[in-house]
Amino acid sequence: MTQCDVLIVEDSTAQCLEMAEFLRRANLSVETAFDAAAALSAAAKFEPRVMLLDFNLPDMNGVQLAEALRALLPSAAILIMSGRIDGLSEETLQALGITMFVNKPVPLGPLRQAVVKLVEASSRGGPAPKPKGWLSTGTGGTRR
Repeated sequence: MTQCDVLIVEDSTAQCLEMAEFLRRANLSVETAFDAAAALSAAAKFEPRVMLLDFNLPDMNGVQLAEALRALLPSAAILIMSGRIDGLSEETLQALGITMFVNKPVPLGPLRQAVVKLVEASSRGGPAPKPKGWLSTGTGGTRR
């Protein structure tokens, strides 16, 4: 089994591949999946340190997928990204141990900075990163 740095789960193939290529330029190993079923398979195979999940997937939503992935990989960082956040509360994110929420369109520069930091922290071992808030302009914070 080969561990990867990042698993991107995004049903828009173009967006998924664009993000993957952008993160690979930071010397990260990246795997991709276009639905939740493929994500679960890839996570079991590659044990990613950081998982970047689209909230709106064809076979389940990002919260449901995050629950399944958290059970599989308790120490991984999980980021959820979406343009729509209806019904997604800070409490839900914290209960699932979601490290960060990323607003779409995804700010690639700040995203790469955040992912690199999370991968570096994971490489040192230890528990899953604590929730950091929302990434919209490159700063983490709460949605207030």
